[in-house]
Amino acid sequence: MHTGEMIHQAYENTTERTLELWNAHGETGAVRTEPFYHPTKLAITSGNRAGGAMAGLLSDLTTAAQGDPLADIAPTDGMHFTFFAITQALYDRPEDADDLAGLADIFQQHCAGHVMQISELQLVALPNQLLLAGIPDGESLRVRQSLVEHLLATKWAGKIKDRYPDAAIPQIFWHSTLLRYSAEFISEPLRAFFREKRQQPFGSVSLPVKLVMTNYNWTDTVFLS
Repeated sequence: MHTGEMIHQAYENTTERTLELWNAHGETGAVRTEPFYHPTKLAITSGNRAGGAMAGLLSDLTTAAQGDPLADIAPTDGMHFTFFAITQALYDRPEDADDLAGLADIFQQHCAGHVMQISELQLVALPNQLLLAGIPDGESLRVRQSLVEHLLATKWAGKIKDRYPDAAIPQIFWHSTLLRYSAEFISEPLRAFFREKRQQPFGSVSLPVKLVMTNYNWTDTVFLS
């Protein structure tokens, strides 16, 4: 099984596990007492926005949510695909981070001019989130892996491991989070939205990879490189 097939299978397995949970839990369950991410603190990450191309999907999702206050839908001007996230949301402003110039230099060594291409976009369901995920091109896989290996050999390794405490580094998913639902499970109208559109293809994106410091939904973003 080649890499693209492995990634696609991971998406299918994730959705199947979620559907089993939804079937076992008809209600939304306990409401979260903490947000998924701090709403204003900044993290260092990489990727780029793609909201313009997905405005219709986001509009349809907003309609399906029916004004539900627990539904945090990605704003069109912040909807993005992550290339590789480097830190958790730790900073109030860029000046709070040490050696951003050194980090930008490492990033440029590996990613200068790189355009990530993610194809075969499809919806993927987590118990309380909806993702738009796809298959990266081979060059993006290679570039990201070389960047990660370099960073893990530097003082940034600790922050990267804190960012991915229970996951592979780098993660297998290439995705944008369209919806975060502040309960154990998303509501029935949103489940119905997913079921309706699960098999719908959403095309592809080609995005220049940028190093940024940003809040969780990319509405407060400083481009570092």
